[in-house]
Amino acid sequence: SASTVPEEGRIWAPDEGDHLWFGAASPDELGPGGEFHIYVDPETHPQARASFAKFSLGVGGALPVHRHDRTEEIAYFISGEGVVRSGEDLEETAVGPGYVWYNPPGIWHSITNTGSEKLTLVFATIPNEKSGLLCFFREVSARPGEEPRTLSPEEFVGLAVEHDLILRPPDEVAQ
Repeated sequence: SASTVPEEGRIWAPDEGDHLWFGAASPDELGPGGEFHIYVDPETHPQARASFAKFSLGVGGALPVHRHDRTEEIAYFISGEGVVRSGEDLEETAVGPGYVWYNPPGIWHSITNTGSEKLTLVFATIPNEKSGLLCFFREVSARPGEEPRTLSPEEFVGLAVEHDLILRPPDEVAQ
């Protein structure tokens, strides 16, 4: 069928991609939030099997402990310093430029920027689907210069669950 025929390939310049800020401090300051350049996702390439983006976590930023039941992730760290916590006991691993991180479905994980500059990585998520991770970030993010999205905790958790992002309850997070 036509939906299985790949479209033409594409090359993006370094600052291209759909630029979004997640959890920004203000319309003009990222702060500890996350910055995305989304290149391949269900909106841009619905026929692709994987999504692909560049992500930078602001200084002092952290993504909470979470897992994906259907989604696997593969990341390559470009710059900055951070800590990845992964597994049931959230074992810590320091990461920096050149590190590769594979996270299969069902594994608890988080990431924290421990350095003095953005922690930047590129990553693929598989499968590429509308109920996937990058579509979640499209829904909860804003473009730089726009007011940051504000959601109630219930709205945030509801959208997260719809997009295969299961947050670990704080009382279950190993310290």
